[in-house]
Amino acid sequence: MTDSTGFTNPVHATNFPDPHILADDDGGYIAFATNGNAMNVQTAVSEDMVDWSQGSDALPALPGWSTPGKVWAPETIRWADGSYRMYYTTALSGEDRQCISVAVADQAAGPYVDESDEPLLCEIDEGGSIDTSPFIASDGTAYLYWKNDGNHVGVDTFIRVAQLSEDGMSMEGETVDVLQQDQPWEDMLVEGPSVWEHEGRFHLFYSGNGFWTDQYAVGHAVSDSPTGPFTKDPDPVLVSNEVAAGPGHNSLVEVEGQLWMVYHAWVPGSVGDEAVGRQMWLSRVTFTQDGGVEVEPPTVDHPAAPEAGR
Repeated sequence: MTDSTGFTNPVHATNFPDPHILADDDGGYIAFATNGNAMNVQTAVSEDMVDWSQGSDALPALPGWSTPGKVWAPETIRWADGSYRMYYTTALSGEDRQCISVAVADQAAGPYVDESDEPLLCEIDEGGSIDTSPFIASDGTAYLYWKNDGNHVGVDTFIRVAQLSEDGMSMEGETVDVLQQDQPWEDMLVEGPSVWEHEGRFHLFYSGNGFWTDQYAVGHAVSDSPTGPFTKDPDPVLVSNEVAAGPGHNSLVEVEGQLWMVYHAWVPGSVGDEAVGRQMWLSRVTFTQDGGVEVEPPTVDHPAAPEAGR
């Protein structure tokens, strides 16, 4: 909820994991999240990015090679022709693996349609492929970031990137490993990438550790190129505190020149309780003069709301 100057976190106090916010076609916002509430891709809508109400299923039908129940971490992007792409994770029928696919819509809210005969990407031998995130650089080149689901089968996890085709429906060129779990706080995995370009540098925000724990957190790495090499900060930039546990799986949205991080977090004392779930929070992101970033810690009574309109 909001008043004239601030707002209250969590902005969507219901189970809404892996949130991603996109400006819609009418001057408001739509948020997408992992399956729940009887939807493959649940959504919420808002005029000001802080007061949210339930939306409709953005992906009402899955492709024939998929099965319901594990539609995870959707991210959407507006394409050059004015249409929209949704990149998402879904279960591969007959296999204990999840894969990445892409669906298309004429409007930001959908409905998105996936007519594929097979996954866009599925690294079977490395546990599957999940947590996809599209990014278009200032030179117009489109990229797709994702994670091999290595912790699912007890192998290393990598955040990877490849260039997307002109229509965004396939990948082309070399796949590059840009991050691996190698910091103590990350424990067994890195996942949930999201990239932002600022003054010619590329900032990669990602999550580490298990989402089912209060050790889940957001890390940051920076590069002069979308394909790396990326240099990690030694410590996470967003961690648990007394009001939010296990904050992570972020994405980024800019409003009136201010960058905001949207992420999920558990209620302290209810970590792992799906009946309570992971709720949607907002924190401001600021770039520092030395090329780093500062992310506000989870704050219930936030003093400054995003400006309405863009």
